[in-house]
Amino acid sequence: MEPAFYTGAMYVSYGVGIAVAVAAYALTIIFGYDFGPGGIMLTIILALLITMPYIGAVSKAIWAHMFFKYNKEIAKKVSNDSRT
Repeated sequence: MEPAFYTGAMYVSYGVGIAVAVAAYALTIIFGYDFGPGGIMLTIILALLITMPYIGAVSKAIWAHMFFKYNKEIAKKVSNDSRT
């Protein structure tokens, strides 16, 4: 992979991280926890730290799927070659 691939995945990672932060904030509000501003910030940071490996993997997959298309013939050829 070229370095630009990881740069693009970094931008996708930012968007996915924002989505996780908004989801963590929304869940604290929906479940009625009143942590105050500092507690909500710590909740968001904790959620981001826990999901950091997942965010990295998903962002690379999203970025790759924007450019690589699935081809049934190639997939079939590769799976047949691996059995020999």
